[in-house]
Amino acid sequence: MIHMAATDIYAKALCQLLEFDLVAKGMEPGVAKVLAGKACETTIKGSYSIGKTARKGQVKKIKRALNSWQKFVKANKNKYKYKTGTRKGQVNFKKMSAAFKKTPAGKKGKKK
Repeated sequence: MIHMAATDIYAKALCQLLEFDLVAKGMEPGVAKVLAGKACETTIKGSYSIGKTARKGQVKKIKRALNSWQKFVKANKNKYKYKTGTRKGQVNFKKMSAAFKKTPAGKKGKKK
Protein backbone atom coordinates (compact mmCIF):
# COMPACT_ATOMS: atom_id res chain seq x y z
CA MET A 1 0.00 0.00 0.00
CA ILE A 2 1.40 3.39 -0.99
CA HIS A 3 1.48 6.14 1.64
CA MET A 4 -0.94 9.02 0.98
CA ALA A 5 1.86 11.63 0.76
CA ALA A 6 3.70 9.46 -1.75
CA THR A 7 0.50 9.22 -3.81
CA ASP A 8 0.33 13.03 -3.91
CA ILE A 9 3.93 13.21 -5.13
CA TYR A 10 3.23 10.69 -7.89
CA ALA A 11 0.09 12.55 -8.93
CA LYS A 12 1.96 15.86 -9.10
CA ALA A 13 4.74 14.27 -11.15
CA LEU A 14 2.22 12.88 -13.62
CA CYS A 15 0.59 16.31 -13.89
CA GLN A 16 3.94 17.91 -14.67
CA LEU A 17 4.65 15.29 -17.32
CA LEU A 18 1.25 15.95 -18.88
CA GLU A 19 1.94 19.68 -18.91
CA PHE A 20 5.39 19.26 -20.52
CA ASP A 21 3.91 16.90 -23.11
CA LEU A 22 1.25 19.45 -24.06
CA VAL A 23 3.89 22.18 -24.39
CA ALA A 24 6.08 19.87 -26.50
CA LYS A 25 3.17 19.24 -28.87
CA GLY A 26 2.86 22.99 -29.55
CA MET A 27 0.40 24.29 -26.95
CA GLU A 28 1.13 27.58 -25.18
CA PRO A 29 2.67 27.07 -21.71
CA GLY A 30 -0.04 29.07 -19.88
CA VAL A 31 -2.88 27.13 -21.52
CA ALA A 32 -1.09 23.81 -20.98
CA LYS A 33 -0.62 24.59 -17.29
CA VAL A 34 -4.31 25.43 -16.81
CA LEU A 35 -5.46 22.39 -18.76
CA ALA A 36 -3.10 20.02 -16.93
CA GLY A 37 -4.12 21.58 -13.61
CA LYS A 38 -7.81 20.93 -14.29
CA ALA A 39 -7.12 17.34 -15.31
CA CYS A 40 -4.98 16.73 -12.25
CA GLU A 41 -7.51 18.16 -9.79
CA THR A 42 -10.08 15.58 -10.81
CA THR A 43 -7.48 12.79 -10.84
CA ILE A 44 -6.11 13.61 -7.38
CA LYS A 45 -9.57 13.98 -5.81
CA GLY A 46 -10.72 10.69 -7.30
CA SER A 47 -7.62 8.70 -6.41
CA TYR A 48 -8.33 8.31 -2.72
CA SER A 49 -11.13 9.11 -0.32
CA ILE A 50 -10.50 11.24 2.74
CA GLY A 51 -10.58 9.56 6.16
CA LYS A 52 -10.13 5.97 7.25
CA THR A 53 -12.21 4.44 4.47
CA ALA A 54 -10.61 2.10 1.98
CA ARG A 55 -9.48 3.32 -1.43
CA LYS A 56 -11.29 2.29 -4.57
CA GLY A 57 -10.63 -1.36 -5.35
CA GLN A 58 -9.23 -2.11 -1.89
CA VAL A 59 -10.79 -4.08 0.92
CA LYS A 60 -11.04 -2.40 4.31
CA LYS A 61 -9.08 -4.32 6.95
CA ILE A 62 -11.04 -5.80 9.81
CA LYS A 63 -9.44 -5.39 13.23
CA ARG A 64 -8.98 -8.57 15.22
CA ALA A 65 -10.28 -8.87 18.74
CA LEU A 66 -7.73 -8.56 21.54
CA ASN A 67 -6.64 -11.75 23.28
CA SER A 68 -6.82 -12.13 27.06
CA TRP A 69 -3.20 -11.05 27.65
CA GLN A 70 -3.66 -7.91 25.55
CA LYS A 71 -6.86 -7.07 27.42
CA PHE A 72 -5.06 -7.53 30.75
CA VAL A 73 -2.17 -5.28 29.71
CA LYS A 74 -4.54 -2.63 28.36
CA ALA A 75 -6.60 -2.59 31.56
CA ASN A 76 -3.53 -2.50 33.83
CA LYS A 77 -1.27 -0.31 31.73
CA ASN A 78 -0.50 2.09 34.61
CA LYS A 79 0.20 -0.65 37.15
CA TYR A 80 3.27 -2.88 37.42
CA LYS A 81 5.92 -0.24 36.84
CA TYR A 82 9.43 -0.11 38.24
CA LYS A 83 9.45 2.36 41.12
CA THR A 84 13.23 2.77 41.50
CA GLY A 85 16.46 2.02 39.69
CA THR A 86 17.55 2.47 36.10
CA ARG A 87 14.22 1.25 34.76
CA LYS A 88 12.10 3.61 36.88
CA GLY A 89 8.77 4.31 35.18
CA GLN A 90 9.03 1.42 32.69
CA VAL A 91 6.56 -1.47 32.68
CA ASN A 92 7.62 -4.54 34.67
CA PHE A 93 6.38 -7.35 32.42
CA LYS A 94 7.76 -10.04 34.72
CA LYS A 95 5.44 -8.97 37.55
CA MET A 96 2.60 -8.32 35.14
CA SER A 97 2.94 -11.83 33.70
CA ALA A 98 2.95 -13.39 37.17
CA ALA A 99 -0.22 -11.47 38.08
CA PHE A 100 -1.88 -12.44 34.80
CA LYS A 101 -1.17 -16.13 35.38
CA LYS A 102 -3.13 -15.91 38.66
CA THR A 103 -6.27 -14.64 36.89
CA PRO A 104 -8.89 -17.02 35.40
CA ALA A 105 -7.94 -15.91 31.88
CA GLY A 106 -4.27 -16.63 32.59
CA LYS A 107 -5.02 -20.05 34.07
CA LYS A 108 -7.05 -20.98 30.99
CA GLY A 109 -3.95 -20.92 28.80
CA LYS A 110 -1.93 -23.33 30.98
CA LYS A 111 -1.61 -26.92 29.85
CA LYS A 112 -0.57 -29.79 32.12
